[in-house]
Amino acid sequence: MRRSVVTALVVVSLALSLGGLVAAGEGATVETSPVSFVLTSATCSNLSSGTELTGSGTAKSITTTRTDRDGVVTVVNSTHAHGTATDQDGNTYVFNYSNEFRATLEEGVYSGLMTDAFALSGSGPAHLNNGFVGHFMSDFSTFFTVPEVISSHGDPLDFVTGGVHCDPL
Repeated sequence: MRRSVVTALVVVSLALSLGGLVAAGEGATVETSPVSFVLTSATCSNLSSGTELTGSGTAKSITTTRTDRDGVVTVVNSTHAHGTATDQDGNTYVFNYSNEFRATLEEGVYSGLMTDAFALSGSGPAHLNNGFVGHFMSDFSTFFTVPEVISSHGDPLDFVTGGVHCDPL
């Protein structure tokens, strides 16, 4: 089981990397940035009591913005992050994060479909596999909501408030 999770994460990572090469050739904005998180059992229901994970890594985000002949603005983004984490007992983990969305702008609000996934595995007892697919709304500066969740697994976040549960990125 563990090997299949790692294999799946490698395949997703490779697919996103190759997709980024294609998108970048079409005038995309490519940004690389550090990411970090602290995730505890206080917010994540899938961690044993007293667990605290501290992680860091690198994210790559590829964004394209297009305006069609009718003036409709569409933003497409793919973000992938990977790195390492440790728990309070010194156990080590690797994590992978992926988020993709396509949104159109209407009356100052972007809306569209988003797919989000976070997975963590390693030598310790903490193992996470979270994600969701849903329709979202945002102005990309002051608010973000997911008013319609199509599917969700692993308790990723509070869809009403946007608060982190088990998906720290």
